[in-house]
Amino acid sequence: MLPFGVPLAWLLLAGLLLAIELSQPSFDGLMVAVLGGLILSVLTALAPVPIWLQFSLFLLITVTGTVWLSRWSSGRTPSPSRHRLKGDMAEVLGSISPGGEGRVRWHGQSWAASSLDLERPLAPGDQVLVMGREGTHLQILPITALH
Repeated sequence: MLPFGVPLAWLLLAGLLLAIELSQPSFDGLMVAVLGGLILSVLTALAPVPIWLQFSLFLLITVTGTVWLSRWSSGRTPSPSRHRLKGDMAEVLGSISPGGEGRVRWHGQSWAASSLDLERPLAPGDQVLVMGREGTHLQILPITALH
């Protein structure tokens, strides 16, 4: 085999995985394998590494990188925290029948709102969560319906 045959094989594998990653937007996670292929290409060019160790390192880099990336990504995904809920809360100003319309105070202003809860009426002073907005009309849900 050529002296640069093994490093070139890892480099070609990394290039192939990169091409697949870039051509398929729905494919995720191949970038870690591309990185593993590049690392092994450099490593095998610098020193002779047994083939079993090459495959073991490739799997270790790919699995470890994928697990780390998924944990890092899940930590960056915003979750509904108390601070976010407080900004999305509104107060019912007048009675709203189940699935009906009425008015709520949201961010200090009166807004038209539709109740998404089809079972429970809302009384003045009830706290609700703003679930969506269409122009100047809010979709609301009682906080008790979330639990």
